[in-house]
Amino acid sequence: MKRGGWFLTSVVAGLFLLGAAVLSPSQAAESLPARSKHVEATLLSETNALSPGVPVWVAVRLRMEKGWHTYWRNPGNAGSPTRIDWELPAGFQAGPIQWPVPEVISVPPLTSYGYEGEAWLLASVTPPASLPVGQTVALSAKVSWVECAQTCIPASENLLLILPVTATPGKIDPALRAGFQQARAALPQPPPKTVQATAWIERDKLHLELKSSEKKAAVLEAPRFLPAQEGLIVDSAPQTFRLRQFGIVLEIPRPPKPKPLPRKLDGVLLAQSTEWKGTRKIAWALEAEQVPVPITLRSLPASKELWLVLGFAFLGGLILNLMPCVFPVLSLKVLHLVERGQEEGGSSFQHGLAFLLGVVSSFLALAALLLALRARGAELGWGFQLQSAPFVGSLVVLFFLVALSLFGVFEFGASFGSMGEVADRARGLWGSFGSGVLATVVASPCTAPFMGMALGFALTQPMWISLLVFASLGLGVAAPVFLLCTFPALLRLLPRPGRWMEDFKQLLGFPMMGAVVWLLWVYGKLRGIDGVGSLLLVLVAVGFGAWLFGRYANPTRILPVRLVAGLLSVLTVAVAVGYLVRDAAGQRREVPWIPYSAERLNELRAKGVPVFLDFTAAWCLTCKVNERVALDNPEVRKRFADRGVVWMVADWTNRDPAITQALTALGRSGVPAYVLYGPDPQAQPKLLPELLTPSLLLDELDRLPSPAAREPALSASPRAAP
Repeated sequence: MKRGGWFLTSVVAGLFLLGAAVLSPSQAAESLPARSKHVEATLLSETNALSPGVPVWVAVRLRMEKGWHTYWRNPGNAGSPTRIDWELPAGFQAGPIQWPVPEVISVPPLTSYGYEGEAWLLASVTPPASLPVGQTVALSAKVSWVECAQTCIPASENLLLILPVTATPGKIDPALRAGFQQARAALPQPPPKTVQATAWIERDKLHLELKSSEKKAAVLEAPRFLPAQEGLIVDSAPQTFRLRQFGIVLEIPRPPKPKPLPRKLDGVLLAQSTEWKGTRKIAWALEAEQVPVPITLRSLPASKELWLVLGFAFLGGLILNLMPCVFPVLSLKVLHLVERGQEEGGSSFQHGLAFLLGVVSSFLALAALLLALRARGAELGWGFQLQSAPFVGSLVVLFFLVALSLFGVFEFGASFGSMGEVADRARGLWGSFGSGVLATVVASPCTAPFMGMALGFALTQPMWISLLVFASLGLGVAAPVFLLCTFPALLRLLPRPGRWMEDFKQLLGFPMMGAVVWLLWVYGKLRGIDGVGSLLLVLVAVGFGAWLFGRYANPTRILPVRLVAGLLSVLTVAVAVGYLVRDAAGQRREVPWIPYSAERLNELRAKGVPVFLDFTAAWCLTCKVNERVALDNPEVRKRFADRGVVWMVADWTNRDPAITQALTALGRSGVPAYVLYGPDPQAQPKLLPELLTPSLLLDELDRLPSPAAREPALSASPRAAP
């Protein structure tokens, strides 16, 4: 009887819960709304039931307070696109977000793309064909967005929609019918089949051509293109257009370091069309095919225009010699000529010619490489080498060695610009040729007046014209040295050789060190502050090798000492440079940590999420060693993810009273300090040693229960928790 009574009670309770589920608001085609500070999010279904194998349209509806907005798939200059992370039953498939046409939100000097008021983000959800009829299914989604007005706030909410499964497709909810119709109407529409869209890059601008195959003139007014991908255009720049036969061409400025143009450029074209009925707005979903730059009569230079560009390139090369990165090398070459005076007589012209050939051939090789990479689709311009961390790092080491040689730390021939003591003593032409190559290497990251127009012109012309412009630029760089070598009498205008040359040579070391500082800043932009730290350590090793060479490998030492010191110095520099190239070529890893806050820590602990709290500082050497040795270990990172541990960092680089108070509560007064909080909110945290090893961390993490063994509420994985 007791067993039967228990069974009857269970059945009644089950029926009651089922009825409650069916009649609850979440059972309807609309979920319960979830609200952040300024945005309300709701998950909607167009039909009030699911049917096996039949797709159904769902939508995330965002309602923003007045003055607040969220963002499109390409947010523009600021913001972040809304994300929908689905958690669906097995066998269900969710399609991509169907983005409505965004608004252009301009807050000079920034321009963003997003939504104000209300936005419906549509997506198609397809149940499996084997879905049993008669049950209920939960559609769950985590929606993340950034809401902005004068300030921006990231937000995320979990939405849950429960729908019954019926044998026939569900009915469209009358209350939501109009909303879904308006949502579809807000989507960008495909252009007419007669309109063809193509895109190409010319003169540092994105050109988008719309052409009618019906041989009809375009009637579009005020067109504006919004690319779906970030980083392709200057979003805040005006977009100009010009008419072409049976079409228009938009010209859109590109940023200084743009992303490569995809083969299929997709986005939204906004425009107006004036017809006899009036003016209507157009929003086309474009997919433009990338094509080569069209060769027209306009793109082929006239002879006067070409000579003008070549003259600008030559003048730009002359001025380039005055740039801080080139002037020291040029000055050293001139000093070298002064030192030799009339020693070589008529061979001076040959050395000048070798220097000129070294410069021009290097510029042509650099131009050929640049044009070849651009032909393969890479969006590169002058100074593209500065986008390569290994190249920038190697250039830092080179300039640093040149500066040390100028300061007298070591001597490698009468001047570093002659590319070697052997070449100088042999009076060989290869030394002068090498000086030209070095001048090109140090000149390639720099620009000078008149160069921009010439190079912009060169990169949009056929290869022979491009190479001609680069050759003219190289002639300008080599002209001063070649002139002095061709007319040695000009050297008499300079002071006679003497003590001043040594002082001037050391003085030139300071602009070279300035170039080192500038390149370190560029390297930091590419590799971050940790990369700069590694490069500075490399410079210490390189400096030690140079000092060792200058101190013990000079002619005043006996031969065995010179050989050993030379070998050690070369080995030290080689190992340091090898480490630099390997470190610079590596990918910057995204650190999966979240910043410390007492509120966030308490929130995670209340949810049963284990937390590894890392008290660190940029000036703490032990902290950095622990990061490299233990925390950056791939196995440790994997174990963090497997155990669902959130890595929280309390950065004490700048004084922070909250972090100081947290350290004091743990009985610590400095960093590093490491605390591991288990999933039990009531359990005491474990304070780990100051020196970490991978094995120690792995052992501590293995003692934590796996996520599967913890409460189902453990939805906070390392990716979801932050």
